[in-house]
This record gives sequence, structure tokens and C-alpha cells, in this order.
Amino acid sequence: MKRSPFSSDQIAAALKQEELGMPLADVIKQAGITERTFLNWKRQYGGLPDYTQDLKCLQEENAKLKQIVAELTLENARLQDVREDKRSKHEQYSPSS
Repeated sequence: MKRSPFSSDQIAAALKQEELGMPLADVIKQAGITERTFLNWKRQYGGLPDYTQDLKCLQEENAKLKQIVAELTLENARLQDVREDKRSKHEQYSPSS
């Protein structure tokens, strides 16, 4: 399937403008598309709710969670290194049987 050069945000914005009452001729002129393209978008995406805001929110949350995981992974590695250092020092000073 051929990928559209327009982002989902651009498509949603064009559909929203027409939905809010902007004349179709103005919408397609502003978007730089043909009427047929707009009608295809409307047929394909017109019945879908506006998930663009939800998607951005989820992407931001995902980025924050990835950052937290990275920080915790580094902290865990640092604590394991400290534990290993303490264990090796303890083994050095304990009398062997």
C-alpha cells in the first residue's frame, strides 16, 4: 500500500476544518490536495474519533517510562557493583578454613 505524504495530524486537521464548516474548496486548497483525495480521507477516516491527542499523550508517557526504566537499570547495575565490591573485600579479610 502506498504511503501518504501527509501525516495523520494533517489529515485530521483537514477533516476537522470541513467538519467545523469551512467550505470544501477552501479546505482542499489550503491542504494542497484534490477533492477526490479529501473524499477518500473522509471515507477512510471520517468515522474515526480524534485519537491524535491521545496518541501524543501516550507517546510522551512512553518516553517518560523508558527514561525511568533506563535510570533504574543503571541504579541496579551500580548497586550490584557495590555489592560485589563488598563481597570481594569481605572474602579477602575473612580467614580461610
